[in-house]
Amino acid sequence: MDIKLKTLNKSINIEDSKLKVASLLILFLSMSICFESLFNLAFSFHNIYEYSPIARYIFFGNVIHLDNRSILSIEVIVFIISLAISIGCIVVYNITKKSNIKIFDSFINLTSNVSIEVFLFIIGFIFFIRFHTWSSAPDFFDNSLIVCDFLILTTTYIAYKSFKLSSNNLLSRLIVLSMIKDFLDKQNKKTINNKIASILVISIIIQFIIMFIFLSVISYFSIFAMIYAMLFSLFSIIPYSYIYKLLTKKTKYIEYISKNIKTIENGDLSHKLKVIGNDEISSIASSINNISLGLEKSLNEQLKSEKMKTELITNVSHDLKTPLTSIVSYIDILKNNELDSKTTKDYINILDKKATRLKDLVEDIFEASKISSGDIEINLKKTDIKELLIQSIVELEDKIESSKLDFIIDTPDYPVFTNIDGKRMFRVFENLITNITKYSLANTRVYIDINVKDDYIFITMKNISNHRLNISSDELLERFVRGDVSRNTSGNGLGLSICSNLVDLQDGSLKLDIDGDLFKVILKFKVY
Repeated sequence: MDIKLKTLNKSINIEDSKLKVASLLILFLSMSICFESLFNLAFSFHNIYEYSPIARYIFFGNVIHLDNRSILSIEVIVFIISLAISIGCIVVYNITKKSNIKIFDSFINLTSNVSIEVFLFIIGFIFFIRFHTWSSAPDFFDNSLIVCDFLILTTTYIAYKSFKLSSNNLLSRLIVLSMIKDFLDKQNKKTINNKIASILVISIIIQFIIMFIFLSVISYFSIFAMIYAMLFSLFSIIPYSYIYKLLTKKTKYIEYISKNIKTIENGDLSHKLKVIGNDEISSIASSINNISLGLEKSLNEQLKSEKMKTELITNVSHDLKTPLTSIVSYIDILKNNELDSKTTKDYINILDKKATRLKDLVEDIFEASKISSGDIEINLKKTDIKELLIQSIVELEDKIESSKLDFIIDTPDYPVFTNIDGKRMFRVFENLITNITKYSLANTRVYIDINVKDDYIFITMKNISNHRLNISSDELLERFVRGDVSRNTSGNGLGLSICSNLVDLQDGSLKLDIDGDLFKVILKFKVY
């Protein structure tokens, strides 16, 4: 039972919507016929007692020959019937007006942003055709006039529904109003919008004058010259209004960009402009965003550089001060105390180690400075990098054995050639392997692999750190940067920075990867 009721309601709704459309169309048609018949009754009968048959064109029928008395009765009947049908259609429409017509409602929604000028232009254009048809057609030739009336009523109804359903203010959809406001605005005479409005208004006035003079000449100064010139000028306001809307849309965007540039100019580099459209102006906005992004990045890098300089001075001071303090202390002891030969010899050995460490630190600082500035000679030549790596491991064999680490080396069975400086690359391997022996967890494995893939050589060194790595890979590549715990060791934090710069100078790359306690170094060179 419920299913039957639902089906019935659905069918009623469908019928209501169809009935609503039919009642509207019939209403507009009957009103058009009613108006034309009323117009004929009021103005078309010049001599009602004329009996001679003349050609008559009854609405959509054929040409027939009737006298005025005969056609008068027909016009009265047509007027009464069309009026009755119109009233009936209005009643039916009021009953079914709440029913929805999806296609019609969708069309109305599409017109919700259409300006009033567009509807006025369409209605005015149809009126112009109707007037031209009426002025040139004989009496009672009403078919074209009825079509024009029908179109005018339909367009007017669509405009009414569009304005009613629109959330925008009705005046906001009148473009010419904003143009007139800008034209009359005395406070902002120097704005671009005011200048555009002034140019367009003056153009309309000049156009009216030229059109009036031209029509007056060809029509011998008839009153119609003034009417036609005014109508033409009024119609031309619509395209002028749209030109104004398009131009002011761009000028408002330019004003928005100009206003927001002030914000960026005042130091807010994170402020971004809205990029609207895909033209030259939006391209400028996008470029400004890129410039501010670049400036922000440059500023951040500068701040980071300043911070690094401060940390560099602090770290250098610390690393230089420690051995110097020890040297000064031991020298004071030797100067102010009479010590036995064994103690004196021990102190001298300590002084020698501290002095050597200080010398190495100064040399590393000097080398790091030269490398980072590019003031270093690089002699690139074809070299077997596999053989160079093995040679480095062999020369550091004593350090490796004393480190209690298990080194596992995996290299190809064939030579691996690349274009490098053998001397500088040996220094890189020496630094990396020395770091492994210093900072690896005792009794763990160290993996050193060489792989060739897609014309590139990848050298990977993996070890387990003896302390938690509390620093990012990027920070580790900076000068004098070490993990907090690593400061207790003999390193100076320059090794990885020197390695990275040396590899870059040889057209290679050095990448660090930290995963928990796993420390990985990846060197990349092109096969030669």
